[in-house]
Amino acid sequence: MDENYISIPAADGCPSLQTPWGNEFASMIERGVQCAQAWLDTPGEIPLWWELAQTRKTFPIGDYSGCF
Repeated sequence: MDENYISIPAADGCPSLQTPWGNEFASMIERGVQCAQAWLDTPGEIPLWWELAQTRKTFPIGDYSGCF
């Protein structure tokens, strides 16, 4: 695995996922992971893609929103 890229750790039987973004985007990637985890922890009828899309809108356009 290339250590210059951020990886999302394995969870719930799924393998880890290497992203195409470097360490400068680690906080945005972590925010995306936290958003997905919050969605998993809260039962509801809102689809995950909708929750992620709405949160993504809060970030500046460009690489930061792309890596989220």
